Amino acid sequence: MERNSRFLSNEYHRALIPVMISVLGGTINAIIDSAFVTRRLDSGALAAITYSMPVFLVLCMIGCLFGVGASILSSRALGEHDVEKAVRYHHSMVAISLIAGIVFILAGIFFSDLITSLICADSTLFSQVKDYVFITLLGSPFYILIYVPTYYLQLDGKGKSLSFMMIIMIITDILFDYLFLYVADLGITGASLASVLSVALSCLFGFVLMQDRNGMFRLKIGKLKIFDIVNIMKFGSVSALGNLLDVIRLYVLNYLIYRSSGMEGMKVWAVLNALSELSLCILAGVPRTAIPLLGIYHTGHDNEGIRFILKIEMKTGLVLAGAYAVLLAVFNAPIKTFYKLDGPILLPLICLGLSVIFELMCSMLGSYYNVTRRIVIANMIMMMRILICPLLSAWLLMKAGMDIFLFLPVGMIVTCLFIPAVSYLKASLDKEKKLSKLLLLDDSMEKDGRVKTFSILASDDNICRASEDITEFCTDHDMDPKLAMKLGLSLEEVMTVVARNSLLKEDDPVEVRVYAYNGVFGIGIMCFGKKYDPFRSSDDEDELMMGIRMIEKISKNRKYIYTLGMNILSVEF
Repeated sequence: MERNSRFLSNEYHRALIPVMISVLGGTINAIIDSAFVTRRLDSGALAAITYSMPVFLVLCMIGCLFGVGASILSSRALGEHDVEKAVRYHHSMVAISLIAGIVFILAGIFFSDLITSLICADSTLFSQVKDYVFITLLGSPFYILIYVPTYYLQLDGKGKSLSFMMIIMIITDILFDYLFLYVADLGITGASLASVLSVALSCLFGFVLMQDRNGMFRLKIGKLKIFDIVNIMKFGSVSALGNLLDVIRLYVLNYLIYRSSGMEGMKVWAVLNALSELSLCILAGVPRTAIPLLGIYHTGHDNEGIRFILKIEMKTGLVLAGAYAVLLAVFNAPIKTFYKLDGPILLPLICLGLSVIFELMCSMLGSYYNVTRRIVIANMIMMMRILICPLLSAWLLMKAGMDIFLFLPVGMIVTCLFIPAVSYLKASLDKEKKLSKLLLLDDSMEKDGRVKTFSILASDDNICRASEDITEFCTDHDMDPKLAMKLGLSLEEVMTVVARNSLLKEDDPVEVRVYAYNGVFGIGIMCFGKKYDPFRSSDDEDELMMGIRMIEKISKNRKYIYTLGMNILSVEF
């Protein structure tokens, strides 16, 4: 029996759309707020929101710092079948997010004048910016805490709930914007209140969804460990660094583009920035969907599974990014008309589309290195992708008198070339292990034949053949033939019970993994369907439960978790 990508492909694509919607939610909210403010208030109000954006970006940076770090650590813990540790990281994230939110509230109460003076260069807008900043900081706990359900609903296998949560945020933002701006006529304060309340309702609804009795990440009071906080910030540092570098990059590029192309260039640059916001659902959504899967498969030392995930991620991402690039080029004329531009826009749009394709590859690999504990490399990629390569490319193009917007694809292409160079160097310097050149994986178990993974369909015939393969593998690796036969028959019954009770259809995919290492035989079974732990079942009258009782007697370790909508069973002998 051979392995195929159907199981992982189903899991990845099932989670992709909800995650993309969650990424798009914040972007759409910003567009909605800008549209209402533009139509109801004067241009000064829209400028006030623009001046206030650094405060919002800082809150997003803190939320990403905690959210990415905690979710990676929880997914790695689930890969080790350590539910307690996964839940502990979740509790730690909730606690530190709440503490950070309280700190920002106090900053808003006592330092809103100082903060406003730092970010607002126009004294005539000071009052409006202060009002917007003050309301935003009062709502900061919700802006930070919303990342908890955003990441952990996916880990709990509740992708549809995640989508519903984001839809609620978008709809309530529209309603509150209309109510506060048109009915109550609260001006800029109303716009800020609309954003805070829509995020708050969405956040609270997400937490309610997580309290489901079958949910893994329900709220509980627990001890906050400093070591957990340090680890969360360590793994979240890549995402936080990206948010920080985005601010620096925007500031420098504004200067370079203005020097190179004047106000006409700045108008085009403003349009490209607005359109690039829509690409975030691809650039962030595609890698984010894979994070929990990569965490689980990496801690399970399933290198072949990791490669399958990356291939699925790459194919899906390139299709989406390619479609985005084509749409930009095809609709260049309507875009030019909509934004009332006088100069040509086709080349800048082509540059933006191409840059998204190459940036997506950088983003996927950077996210992969972060999950697999290559945090230094991930941070280097982030620095090259967001800051060094784009700024250096833009400066050189400006000096050469070429179209400066070529920096968009050129910077990403240079970053793509940097990644294999640095990974090859890392693999060459590691003398203890023979690591693969790009992904830096230790494939020694696969090369020695000590592990075998295969895919089956959940029919009785396929389960029977799978048990025969397991028996043969165990015998080939020096297990007593009689014990190997007992084990194979018992596992056949276990797989049959799991398939039946998790309500699998005969054509539903199941992944089976068997390995032999240092005298230990391990079996792993993964399938979709309803949550079902065979080792906690009390149905002793069922004749198929005899196999489970046999496994309980002869096994050394038995672990079961239900995450990402999957039953994951692991047994060691």
